Amino acid sequence: MKDLHSYIQIQFHFGGDNITHDIALVLEISEEEADKLKRQYGLALKSFIDNDNDIILNTRKDQNKNKIIKSSELIEIIEARIEEMFSIINKDITSKGLKQKINNVILTGQGIVNISKSDVAGKINLNIPVKISTGRAISTVKAVYRTSYALVRYIAMRPFTKSVSSDIDTQNNENFLKNIFERIKEFFYS
Repeated sequence: MKDLHSYIQIQFHFGGDNITHDIALVLEISEEEADKLKRQYGLALKSFIDNDNDIILNTRKDQNKNKIIKSSELIEIIEARIEEMFSIINKDITSKGLKQKINNVILTGQGIVNISKSDVAGKINLNIPVKISTGRAISTVKAVYRTSYALVRYIAMRPFTKSVSSDIDTQNNENFLKNIFERIKEFFYS
């Protein structure tokens, strides 16, 4: 459990905010404009660019307001951060001996799933099949719970879960809640 716990902690350090921050820093624009550009032009790999459009930067922090860049410059920033994230995850799961046990990687979280071709970038960097968590119901879940929801949903759909039994139904509510709190404490503090 300790190895899995370490892996989960590492994943929480990554996400769309890192990409937004990189865009803002490199292009010297506001975080708000960087986030807007990430959502509008979000592509994980430069090799998939259809049109290398001009982008006008409106919130530059220097004298060069309204500077024009190519969309490929923006996508290059996104690609570099995504490659780094997958590289760190690959190094971590390899060093812990988990990589050979992983059959699929599921990408969750609004920051990564809204970037087109992030699954392709993941497969290239991890050399493991990568899927994007999708579904209509997930958009109704609060953003902070989407990753957990997607993981539970994915696990619940697996064939082996149909035959797993549980003693939850036989426990009274007080013991049930106490058991949940103990497991949460064990997860975060062990």
